[in-house]
Amino acid sequence: PHPHKETGGSFGVSTDANGLRGPVHAEQKPDGVYRILALGCSTTFGWGVEDAETYPARLEAHLRQAGHAKVEVLNGGQPGYTSFQGLWLWDKVLARYQPDLVIFGYIVQDSRRVAYTDRSQAILQKNGDFLKQNLLYRLHLYTGLKGLIDARRIETKEQGGQNAVYRVPPDEYVENLRAFKARTDAAGADLALFGFPLEREGYTGEHRRILRAAAEVLEVPVYDPQPDMERATMTQTLCFPQDRG
Repeated sequence: PHPHKETGGSFGVSTDANGLRGPVHAEQKPDGVYRILALGCSTTFGWGVEDAETYPARLEAHLRQAGHAKVEVLNGGQPGYTSFQGLWLWDKVLARYQPDLVIFGYIVQDSRRVAYTDRSQAILQKNGDFLKQNLLYRLHLYTGLKGLIDARRIETKEQGGQNAVYRVPPDEYVENLRAFKARTDAAGADLALFGFPLEREGYTGEHRRILRAAAEVLEVPVYDPQPDMERATMTQTLCFPQDRG
């Protein structure tokens, strides 16, 4: 159980051994099963709702009610993750689940403004996995940024002030989208892009435009229900008052 900041109650969270949220499915895909893997941040993970109320769990239930008995929808969302961490998670864990379809839902955290990009923080904090895989960053960028560690505290919240940058800037967002397409192609999986909706588009606008443009260039489907959400929330309460996701 975890305390709920909005309701004052709690909600239950269960995961498998790799941290993928329930309903739990085996890592090894059963024969004859079509497996969908949903990726994203806490909105995909479903922070604040029960296991069965997350969008991946509801999608699986909807598909099975529609007669697709051999469909599994796995929840690969992780609170706070951007597409930067998502690539690391794919290489470390997610590819082992052998998905047939990957839903790229990284947008809510990628669009947030901070003092340093996620990539810069990985360099400043000497993230071993990132530096081993990106020798040019180790040789050039790390040397150039090292002096900033003492001069300016690394911030992870939205406190970037006038010098704020996106956690994943547009050019890096494009790189990550292309990288995910290459990885899913190599795994024999299809890729679909999902603009997870908020109550209002707000700060996510630029990344949503990139997502739609990337769908055309990469020739993959995109679903962005943001306009529908904005119309619906004009007359309905669909989001927590303190958390518009």
